[in-house]
Amino acid sequence: MNDIIKQIHVRKLERRKQLAALPVGEKLRMLEEMLAATRAISASRPSKPKNPIRWSKTV
Repeated sequence: MNDIIKQIHVRKLERRKQLAALPVGEKLRMLEEMLAATRAISASRPSKPKNPIRWSKTV
């Protein structure tokens, strides 16, 4: 388990270095894509029921 955590940490650090090396315009483009993807996911979620079923106590 400890080895897996180290691998994840190393990948995270590498990704941070890659992002730091990118120009600001590229970072903004990536951020816009991430926001668009998030909006698409939230727009495709089913809506909650209007009148949820409520159980009454009939004891």
